[in-house]
Amino acid sequence: MDYQEGALPAKVDVEGGINASPPPPMYGASEPPPPPYDQTPRDAPPSYQSLYGQMQDAKASSSGPLDFLKKLVKILLNTIAVTVFMLIMLAVPISMVVIGAIYKDDCRVEPMIPIYLIVSGCCYIVKNILDLIQRGRSDNNDDDRHENTPSNTCSRLLGCFLFAFFIAGNVWIYRVYAPSDNPNHLDYCDPVLYYFAFWITTLVYIFCLLTCCCICCAAVVTAFTSDG
Repeated sequence: MDYQEGALPAKVDVEGGINASPPPPMYGASEPPPPPYDQTPRDAPPSYQSLYGQMQDAKASSSGPLDFLKKLVKILLNTIAVTVFMLIMLAVPISMVVIGAIYKDDCRVEPMIPIYLIVSGCCYIVKNILDLIQRGRSDNNDDDRHENTPSNTCSRLLGCFLFAFFIAGNVWIYRVYAPSDNPNHLDYCDPVLYYFAFWITTLVYIFCLLTCCCICCAAVVTAFTSDG
């Protein structure tokens, strides 16, 4: 092939000829192809043990509104916050026993008020300790292995007694409201003793009201979010 002087050589576009473009390199030709997406190993999803998840599961497995409320109360009572609250609230029955023992003979208008504080405080201490033992044994399990243990049976019996004694304490406290603080009067009762017993009893009603409101709000939120 002749070339003129000063001219560029022509490109020959013939397969396998001069200046033919080489085929692209094959990288990883000996490696197997990647597996399909549905066969790619993936980690297991995290366990859904949050409080909200338990509430959703309770609603899905409930046979009706009453059954759902029962399960919801059980879930809320098994939370760590309630356990810590029970430990803190041990100070209340201890103070009841102390106040009742100090002012045992300082309530002439109703001598049963200090007795009410002492007996209720002692029973509450024993019941809280039994409940904490029961919660430690169950370890937040959903089965009923520990439902009929002696500690659980004693706790229930103490709960029934405390409820009846609480009603009697309401009568003893509220019927002599605003007693005299003069030790020479027949309707005398030490102000520290009486108003401590008065507010301890009244706070029980306030606490029950707030608890019912919280449970109703939690039930409504769970119902709306699950329906959506």
